[in-house]
Amino acid sequence: MTVAPPRGAAVVFPGQGTPRPGTADPWLSDAASREVLTEASDLVGRDVAAWWRDPLNLHDPAAAQLAVLVTGVAGFRSLAARGLAAVGVAGHSLGEYAALVAAGALEFGPVLELVHWRAELMALTPRPSCAGMAAVVGPDAGAVARSVVEDVAGGGVLVVATVNGPEQVVLSGGCAELDRARPAVEAAGLRWVRLHLAGAFHSPFMQPVAAHLQEALSDLAWSVPAIPVVPNVDGRPTRDPERLALCLREHLLAPVQWEATSRALAELGATAVLEVGATPTLGPLVRQVLPDLPVYLVPDPDSMDPLSPPEPALAGTSPA
Repeated sequence: MTVAPPRGAAVVFPGQGTPRPGTADPWLSDAASREVLTEASDLVGRDVAAWWRDPLNLHDPAAAQLAVLVTGVAGFRSLAARGLAAVGVAGHSLGEYAALVAAGALEFGPVLELVHWRAELMALTPRPSCAGMAAVVGPDAGAVARSVVEDVAGGGVLVVATVNGPEQVVLSGGCAELDRARPAVEAAGLRWVRLHLAGAFHSPFMQPVAAHLQEALSDLAWSVPAIPVVPNVDGRPTRDPERLALCLREHLLAPVQWEATSRALAELGATAVLEVGATPTLGPLVRQVLPDLPVYLVPDPDSMDPLSPPEPALAGTSPA
């Protein structure tokens, strides 16, 4: 049975590491989302749903990153066809590309090509054996993380990559710096969770990728979005294409301000938050910031699952 979305909801899109084998299959039964998958298959030159059924294929950055973009847009188009009038959208890291397409700020085709190029450029970054990400989880995570960065970084790379909520901050940096940071975090009584991701996102290690992306980003044709988008860079909703373009140019190197984003969605008047995805990733983070705001997971056209207050999710960009 098709599920009608709640009035006045905001929609959020998870990022890196969230696709699962068969991630597109639930959306093939819905006409609006199937149209997006068909367009993506035509642009890529292969059946994307079949491509993403093999778990080994999702180790390919191009397959994984395109799956995030395409299923996010497909899910939003399905919700819109069922009557959703969203008050705003936001995406976590890579998910911001899906949010920009969903809002109408950018066209789907050029963004798909850009994300494909972005994925290929990840080969320019250090391997996971050299750099990565780790979550700091617990009370005053932000203050502890900033203190550890100041004490440990030295001449190496260690930065705050995402501020997900009052009890979760993610660090990004070299493996040696991360190893030195762990004892300090645990000595403060907080949990240290290493994220098994393909890179040290939102850190200086992304500079080669960001540099190569600049020309492609400058070629994008921007429009005034139909609804506000909350960029990762500053967590402030906007419909200004120039500001959205500026934030996207800073996107790979700047930290993700997800706690501010969650608050901004509430300030836009969201009566609920819908997360398009197979597993709860951003919803639990929103609940951490706004415990009284209803949050739903939308894994397919026929489901809208309310989230009860859970343990904080790990989003680094997002957990692998």
